[in-house]
Amino acid sequence: MANHPITVLVIDDETHMRRLIGRMLQKAGFRVLEAGTGKQTFALLSQPENRPDVITCDISMPDMDGFEILEKIKADPELAGIPVIMLTAMGQVGDANRAKELGATDYITKPFSAIRFIEILRHHVKNLP
Repeated sequence: MANHPITVLVIDDETHMRRLIGRMLQKAGFRVLEAGTGKQTFALLSQPENRPDVITCDISMPDMDGFEILEKIKADPELAGIPVIMLTAMGQVGDANRAKELGATDYITKPFSAIRFIEILRHHVKNLP
């Protein structure tokens, strides 16, 4: 992974949030891919050249919620090893527990510290097998 920038797929239905997170990550040296729906997410992930090193995913989305996206990613042997960090305004303990049960690597609530967020992303990518 040292030969290329870490690629992050940011999944959020709110354009301004995707762009805000994307700019923050690009400034930190990450390559950023964006998807606003479940359909866009899986169209992007179906292309091997777009495989991210880590995924951030909102929970509240219109076509397919973040839990469904997470479940589909973890059910696909080609994608299951990608760390998925749920990034959401939903701070309920039940949601965090459900995300972990479905295979989420981490669960971060909005608003969040940009520095801490980037540290978490780097930590999870560094710990890949």
